[in-house]
Amino acid sequence: MTFEELSFHINPSTRIGSPYLQVKWQKVGQLILQAEACFVSPNQTAYTVRKTATAICCTDSDTLYICYSDATDFERVHFQHWLRRQIKQFILAMAEHHLPLRFHQIVLDKGLKASGVSVRKLRTNVLGQCDNRNHITLSPILVLMPQRMSDCVMMHEMAHIKHKHHRQSFWEYLSELLGENATAEKYRSDIAITQKNAMIQYLMK
Repeated sequence: MTFEELSFHINPSTRIGSPYLQVKWQKVGQLILQAEACFVSPNQTAYTVRKTATAICCTDSDTLYICYSDATDFERVHFQHWLRRQIKQFILAMAEHHLPLRFHQIVLDKGLKASGVSVRKLRTNVLGQCDNRNHITLSPILVLMPQRMSDCVMMHEMAHIKHKHHRQSFWEYLSELLGENATAEKYRSDIAITQKNAMIQYLMK
């Protein structure tokens, strides 16, 4: 595969952030990059070409820092795959930490009961599921959304605890939970996801 054949290109202009996480780019000198790569840390990994470090990823709380230099070749396909894996792992870790916490907070606020919540990759364009046992599964993609939108998806699935369908009664109940028209909110969420779809699908594949 060539660089041009990739469905999305990751570089310092790529903006990834939400109330739950941030990906920040830091350009440094090559000598500094090489020196930093010598430090061993469970929160840091370096990309090397012929024993020369050309990028470093390190995590600090809810932030992934990607350090690079003028020598970093962003058109190197193997490097693009490495970047994607580092960012995906970070997103999954943040999703598994933050989404259940937020979910339980909303459950308490709304006085609802779910049998459990889990985070895992779902089918394309599916952001959440509620099964017959009222166990709710959330897509890690939610951690990339503004909190209001991810909250709406969570409440959408919570509404299925009471209504196992999408008939009028479901949308009326969801509107009560949201405090606004549910179909209008879904329309706004769909637009937001569409704008980021190429990046999300590439990162999370």
